[in-house]
Amino acid sequence: MHAYRCCIAVLIVASLLIPAPALAQATSLTDQWVKYRDRFISDDGRVRDTGNKQISHTEGQGSAMLFAQAFDDRATFDRVWRWTQEKLRRPDSALFAWRWDPNDAAHPVSDSNNASDGDILIAWSLSLAASRWHDDAYALEARRILAEIRDKLVDRFDGHLVLMPGADGFKLEDGSVMLNPSYYIFPAFRDFSRVDPSPIWPRLRRDGLALLSRARFGPWGLTTDWVTLAKGGRVSPAATLPPRFGFDAIRIPLYLVWGGAATPQLLSTERRYWDAFADVAKPVPAWIDVTNGSVAPFPAPGGFRAIIQLAKRDLAPLPEISDEDDYYSASLTLLAGLARRATGH
Repeated sequence: MHAYRCCIAVLIVASLLIPAPALAQATSLTDQWVKYRDRFISDDGRVRDTGNKQISHTEGQGSAMLFAQAFDDRATFDRVWRWTQEKLRRPDSALFAWRWDPNDAAHPVSDSNNASDGDILIAWSLSLAASRWHDDAYALEARRILAEIRDKLVDRFDGHLVLMPGADGFKLEDGSVMLNPSYYIFPAFRDFSRVDPSPIWPRLRRDGLALLSRARFGPWGLTTDWVTLAKGGRVSPAATLPPRFGFDAIRIPLYLVWGGAATPQLLSTERRYWDAFADVAKPVPAWIDVTNGSVAPFPAPGGFRAIIQLAKRDLAPLPEISDEDDYYSASLTLLAGLARRATGH
């Protein structure tokens, strides 16, 4: 089971396209990237999940590659990409084992199954790097990964395309499938159509948005981290995991905004839920159980708050990476910053 969880002219043109509050935030993003790089990326290119026993995973490697190309840091990009290939690439395919554990010297690849969000982030980063640095080798690697994502991870289910969380283990005995809605990285799907012109990407985007519109549960109408999709189209919270809008699902609004898919209907429930915690003395919790309304006994970290602000189109400066942020919260903060820079929201 996967974890729970440029040149000056270009810069001038970009600045003309970004509203002033967003631009003010964007000017500090490079410094935040440097802080992130120095804190979480080892000299050999391994990204350390400091909130999860220092393990590494494809989500982290792909995120770091995405950041490195966004900030024109090719040396770091190549370092992270090299480690990812050497340590995580599966011998039987272009995909990657999702988890590497430094605490198990004998068997550091503690789970050889892949994670589709990690594979997507890696392929997306490579495709963007190919365009930024005019290197066809990156594009070739991206196309290899995308071909296998299409072949092994995009499945037809009940007349629709679904993104399987991994190659193995998510088709259930009763004929239903277990899915993670936050793995649908909509801005990546949009960009993939340029690198890998297949009709699958726009259809996967469309069917993913349709899935999200049905995956609304409880009084607040929130999407859980993991869901089960049954024949006939019934969607329910995954039975084997806590029914929470939490550490995974918080990425759904991020990718909707970044991918230009954040319709009022899709984000209205989340905004209403967050507005219930407008009182400073009552911060948004890190998760809520959609079935019984119980909430985490601790507040959402800074990365969550950055996504909430992005989704609410609040153009005040986003939270910055703090000394208290672990790898995941810091990653969400940078992702939200890049999404704002791309969309102006």
